[in-house]
Amino acid sequence: MTSHKRLGRDDLYQIGEVSKIGGISQRTLRHYDELGLMRPDVVGDNGYRYYSRETMLKIPVIHYLKMMGFSLDEIATMQQHSDLQEAKRLFAQHLDICDEEARALAERRRAIVDWNNLMDEANTVLQVRPTAVSVKYSPAHELLCLPSRFTGSFAECIVSLDFAAYVSSIGNAITGPVIMEFPTVDDAKAAASNGRECDVRLLQNAIRPLKPENAWTSPGQMYLTTYHVGAFEEMGSAFDRLLEYAHGNGYKLSGTVIERFVSDYWTTNNPELFVTEIFLPAETE
Repeated sequence: MTSHKRLGRDDLYQIGEVSKIGGISQRTLRHYDELGLMRPDVVGDNGYRYYSRETMLKIPVIHYLKMMGFSLDEIATMQQHSDLQEAKRLFAQHLDICDEEARALAERRRAIVDWNNLMDEANTVLQVRPTAVSVKYSPAHELLCLPSRFTGSFAECIVSLDFAAYVSSIGNAITGPVIMEFPTVDDAKAAASNGRECDVRLLQNAIRPLKPENAWTSPGQMYLTTYHVGAFEEMGSAFDRLLEYAHGNGYKLSGTVIERFVSDYWTTNNPELFVTEIFLPAETE
């Protein structure tokens, strides 16, 4: 290091050497100098910068703080204060940011997992194409709810602009299948057969806690259920199966009808890949 010897400082390193040792570009080192993050110990007559080993120890500290999300300006602020209060404030602020990012990541992961599960269910139904009617108990559960109007288009209800705006307006997020609740079996069947208009509820699982005015709780009860594969306008045959099973096995249908869309316009525009699960509340006569 002949340059050091000319300055009489054998313990100093040129900026190029610091760049190689610290794994950092010379341009970045100059930027650190401008910000006051890491100033050279000596600037020669020729403008060359020289750094001591002690000064170079700032490089891993800066890298570590950058890894934690601190900006260079924040790091400079921390280093320039005479006490640790500013550092503590910045760490608390970044901890809040990390918590918020963790919540957002958890929400995204849940939505992806739920959607993946729906695709597994849809693929299984498409392979087996079950036509049997089942009797199952569904426990009460809370759903995000928007009273709406079925105007003859399943697409406009399933991918509802009003529902999307509603979810955004209340600061929530949704996951899982779109669910539509019809007032009666006749309404649901007529909507599928000829697009007859009727009032409906648009429902979906909310990721964040719901306020009472935005929620609807499905009753815990027994249902007759069956799957329908294909266009939603052809669900009449599925309703016929349910009604035939109810009459043949002594079940009395009561209450509203729920259509749970397993695969729909959110995933594909091919009606042959649409899968719907229909729930009819039932009780023994």
